[in-house]
Amino acid sequence: MALDEDTAWVLWPEYFDRSRPRSRGRKVKKGLAVVNPTVDMISAALRQLGLQHKVEREKRYPANWFSSGGRVLVERTGPKSQLVLKVGELLASAQRS
Repeated sequence: MALDEDTAWVLWPEYFDRSRPRSRGRKVKKGLAVVNPTVDMISAALRQLGLQHKVEREKRYPANWFSSGGRVLVERTGPKSQLVLKVGELLASAQRS
């Protein structure tokens, strides 16, 4: 199945950034947040989960428009909250090792 960009979930590195408070965009608890997350790290986690995705490096998080961290579009396979949690767990375990 091809990735439908119109209905895909959007994951921003800011969702997983340990230095950001929840009020500034972090979506995972501090224990799952990582230092300096990148779209490449998110892409690697999504590959581990076997999900189709597309990296868009030129995009900018609206609340952080001055920084071009990019975003990742991901196929919808379930609730976004569960996807964010799974990706956060994989990022945290990868950064610990």
